[in-house]
Amino acid sequence: MAKLTLMQILRKSGLFEGKSGIIKALKEGRISVEGKVTKNMNFQCNPNTREVCLDYVKVELPALRYFIINKPQAYSCQRGDKYKDVRELIPLGVLGEGEPAKRAWNTLFAVGRLDIPTTGLLIITNDGAFGSKVLEPKDKVAKKYRILTKKRFDTEQAEMLSMGVEIEVYDDTYMTKPAHVEILRDHEIFLTIREGKYRQVRKMIGAVRNRCMALERVAIGGLELSKFELAQGEYYEFSGSEIKELVFGKK
Repeated sequence: MAKLTLMQILRKSGLFEGKSGIIKALKEGRISVEGKVTKNMNFQCNPNTREVCLDYVKVELPALRYFIINKPQAYSCQRGDKYKDVRELIPLGVLGEGEPAKRAWNTLFAVGRLDIPTTGLLIITNDGAFGSKVLEPKDKVAKKYRILTKKRFDTEQAEMLSMGVEIEVYDDTYMTKPAHVEILRDHEIFLTIREGKYRQVRKMIGAVRNRCMALERVAIGGLELSKFELAQGEYYEFSGSEIKELVFGKK
């Protein structure tokens, strides 16, 4: 394992529910490395070779876990939201018992968030390196969506998306990369993109003078939701090697 900052190590430990708790513990002098108290969240070390402690008890990192969920509507991928946390769809008992299970649950996060009304394939893991690789633009992992549109979707709109359209991202304009479009019916398409700006798919459909009435992610790379027969709200767990081979293909 490469060196990590104390902030990264403590977030991976699952001992804290959020960043604010870590900052408080650091300020209070409760974190030590090799017996020496440090309050610097950016201090770097390898937790496999140097002992990091909270209140002088060694910090252990939970095992890496990999899940997919068929996300229903009205669940949030963002912690502390007013909606239900999507991680609640994974029973605590799956992660173990008692405090270790709670710690493992705290480390889980969604890879490539889906907004509240969007359904479908969502990866939940605590492997930050894997999550970053899935989302890294240079790795060009495809994300495929099934979309029901308000107006009839025609070949002219498909051609516009295939060339790239201009959308607004955080008060700035952005030209999307070429997308692949498959028209299924007058009001239903598959859209495949290899990037992931905030609410990008909805904005792309809006840019061609249409509107998403329903949006479902059906695949990430070679990982296809339909192959697992999951009802909305159900989950499936993989080993690290299994999910990486499905997403990225055999190396």
